[in-house]
Amino acid sequence: MRKAFTLVELLLAVVLLTLLIGTALFSYRQVLLNITKTQKSSFNEVLKFHQIRTSIESMQHYVVDEVNQFNQPMKKLHVFFKGREHAFEFISLNPTLSTLPSLSSFECKDNALIYKEEPLYKRIDVNQPDFLEDTPFIRYWHDLDACQFKYYNQKGQSFETFENKLPTAIEIALRDEDEAEKMIFTTIKSDYNISYADMYELLYAE
Repeated sequence: MRKAFTLVELLLAVVLLTLLIGTALFSYRQVLLNITKTQKSSFNEVLKFHQIRTSIESMQHYVVDEVNQFNQPMKKLHVFFKGREHAFEFISLNPTLSTLPSLSSFECKDNALIYKEEPLYKRIDVNQPDFLEDTPFIRYWHDLDACQFKYYNQKGQSFETFENKLPTAIEIALRDEDEAEKMIFTTIKSDYNISYADMYELLYAE
């Protein structure tokens, strides 16, 4: 004849079942946390790429108002771009921190990709644009082991320095401390990167 379970055995079974359920719930919670963390990390990564590309692809010549030798108002076209292996400056029509055309730059510095932005027609000299001491900035990635830029002309040739004219594309190559590589290749929008003749025609079309 089979004996009934004793109270001790029942209590032990309940404790074991509770431990199993608790372990399962803890594991499930950790899985959800990891999924959420991964999704958040992926979203942040996509947002970084989008902000960088949007700012770069809208680079443009810019216009200042001057007077000619007869003291008559005139518009003058400025072409501004300074590209080096580890930094470049440009005028963006669609910057990240402002809705105004801005002097912008990306720089490889202190194991990070640093973006700076200063509205063009507010505090700086538009004829010789330069950043101020309190210019706002964003640090993209903080653990970079390598960071460099390449600039492409209309023939598809690449350069490590590029100045006084706008490139047709820019390549940003990044590598973090874990040897993971990131590549951001951005083409300058064709309706922005137009010729001098086309730009002057637009300026003086009345």
